[in-house]
Amino acid sequence: TTTTTPKVLDVGCGIGGPLRNICRFTKADVTGLTLNMYQVDRGNELCQSDPVVASRSRLVQGDFMNMPFDDQHYDAAYAIEATCHAPDRVGVYQEIYRVLKPGAIFACYEWCMTDHYIPGNPEHERIKKGIEEGDGLPDIVHT
Repeated sequence: TTTTTPKVLDVGCGIGGPLRNICRFTKADVTGLTLNMYQVDRGNELCQSDPVVASRSRLVQGDFMNMPFDDQHYDAAYAIEATCHAPDRVGVYQEIYRVLKPGAIFACYEWCMTDHYIPGNPEHERIKKGIEEGDGLPDIVHT
């Protein structure tokens, strides 16, 4: 039987730490996408310096609201504290859906407020503000 190496997309990858680990442990071919050219350059240096992942990992510069990839290109995608920075959440998720093959998996975790958050509670407000300032978020959205 012939097996193909799964193609995975890291949406908003930073310098690609999780990307390299996922590549290393799953043997997938992983592409990271980030707006920041410094992150692309630094991440690619780190990928190339690791012979275990060098041929199966890379970072590219691009906007996750308008990805430079063909439709139905990836077998899986993930985002780690990245799509919370999108100007339009529906738009970014539509774009992720566009580049995924039918039946592909998308995994994500993001900052969000739940029904346990009480507006006006000083402790809740302090924690929320700290997260927003620390992650450069204008406002954490409610689920």
